[in-house]
Amino acid sequence: MSELDVYLSQHFFDTEQMANASQLSVAEFLALVRERLVPGPSYVVSNGTALKSYVFGEMATSGAKDGSYFHPATTVWVERAMQVIAKVGREQAGVALRARFADQMQAALAELNASTWRLPDCFAEDGTVLAEGIAKRMQSIWAHFMHGTFGLCVANPVSEGAIARKEVLQEKLTALSTNGTRFAYSADEALVMLDLIDEFADSAMPFSPIEYPVSSRKRLVENLAARIRVGLAA
Repeated sequence: MSELDVYLSQHFFDTEQMANASQLSVAEFLALVRERLVPGPSYVVSNGTALKSYVFGEMATSGAKDGSYFHPATTVWVERAMQVIAKVGREQAGVALRARFADQMQAALAELNASTWRLPDCFAEDGTVLAEGIAKRMQSIWAHFMHGTFGLCVANPVSEGAIARKEVLQEKLTALSTNGTRFAYSADEALVMLDLIDEFADSAMPFSPIEYPVSSRKRLVENLAARIRVGLAA
């Protein structure tokens, strides 16, 4: 078993496992994905030589098992989708699911804007929503959600609050570290940064061994924390 296979088996379900966990047939589950009522796979392995994701594109690998891979938490969203279908019908379910997601996401972002990191594209200084900015951010977040992106990078990828927290912590960490390239910190700054790195790491997935070297976790957790600790010890 390849290193990638081990990672995927530990952290993801293939299509059949996902359908079984959702108490659906494979055909029923794939229909929900096709109709954009449930997020798509975070990873697709093809020909044993290519790992594909929406955020990283296609990356070369070797010896991995072909298939589509979904974060296990997707079962929560499947249950939600089935409840909405039962309530409003299949044709209106997508609109209802997206509207609920947007409401929950906007509330989470507003709280984080006030407590954690300013989001000047989405909120004015008094907290008023900036319609154009929040709409643009929501469109991007929903596209990533439907393409399974958060399944590979967020520890709880069906929680709007967890997605928002990971995204905002990453923005904060990126800004304060100049995208992981800043070297000099005072002792107090270094301790604050290490706490922030721990928060971000807790909110994020480990990433697969194929994409980890180019991931935000490598850049903003492993590399940055190591450099800060060297500075503290100097």
